[in-house]
Amino acid sequence: MKTSIHLLAFCLICNWAVAQAQSKTIKVSSKIVYIDPDPVFKADVSLSNAFSSFDNNMMNLDQIKAYFKKSLEENGLSWKNVKEHPGTFGFETMGYQKPGVIYEYETKSVEDMKRFLNIKLPILQPLSASSTIEIDHEEAQKIAQMAFDKAFKKANLLAKTLNKQVGDILIVEENSSLLDKPYSVALFYDRPPGEFFYDIVVTYELK
Repeated sequence: MKTSIHLLAFCLICNWAVAQAQSKTIKVSSKIVYIDPDPVFKADVSLSNAFSSFDNNMMNLDQIKAYFKKSLEENGLSWKNVKEHPGTFGFETMGYQKPGVIYEYETKSVEDMKRFLNIKLPILQPLSASSTIEIDHEEAQKIAQMAFDKAFKKANLLAKTLNKQVGDILIVEENSSLLDKPYSVALFYDRPPGEFFYDIVVTYELK
């Protein structure tokens, strides 16, 4: 019985110590939306007679490619910005019983990307459209600083309601990462191109 009482007392002391430690800290999250000023636009399309029931469904693959190239040039777009999809697998993975090809279009021009996306052909099927960015060291420092500034502002606001002051940073948890790789975001009407999200959780000392 005496052992149980001692164990209970020990647990209560431990819980009290943890509560005291927690009461001396404040944890806040900070999310930054960064818009890269120089994104690269990419779009993947597939070409095949499988998408058409018109007379041109008798075209062979070479004729399909030539038809697509001519359509690009008629829209003022350069064929130099087009390449066959670089993946190990291509059109054969789509399951159609007719030959075809997947092309990737790339540009830094917003207007050229819009013109490409507006091309409508019976042999063409859009697959994806995205903007891709790469975060350099200068941008990474800028984004990180913005996140820390926002975190401190939130912590300071909460601390004042408790009649406390924000002290040193104790812990930083990064929920997304900088500098790892190129970041791609799907193009959609309600999202700006070059959009990048970065969020952290910061634990401060309270004084």
